[in-house]
Amino acid sequence: MLGLAERKTSRFGKDLGVDDLYDQLDTLRAYVEDLSHSAGKSASQGYGRAHDLAADAAHDAEQTMKDNLAASLAIAVGLGVLVGYFLGHGTK
Repeated sequence: MLGLAERKTSRFGKDLGVDDLYDQLDTLRAYVEDLSHSAGKSASQGYGRAHDLAADAAHDAEQTMKDNLAASLAIAVGLGVLVGYFLGHGTK
């Protein structure tokens, strides 16, 4: 007795020869290969753009800190004092 999958495929196989099935499988395989290649290429390009944007942002932030060294140090000291104040009052 044929299973459900075999019954469904057997009705399609009646009209097609073995060579036709192989041709369709080859076409499907080529399509999936092209699709996976396109997806990989797209993902690689997206990663490259994201990496470039992150590197540019980091470089810009570093340059801004270097250009405004006194302001950067004042902000860092102010944040340190503020965090220390809150941590010190949280234990009392």
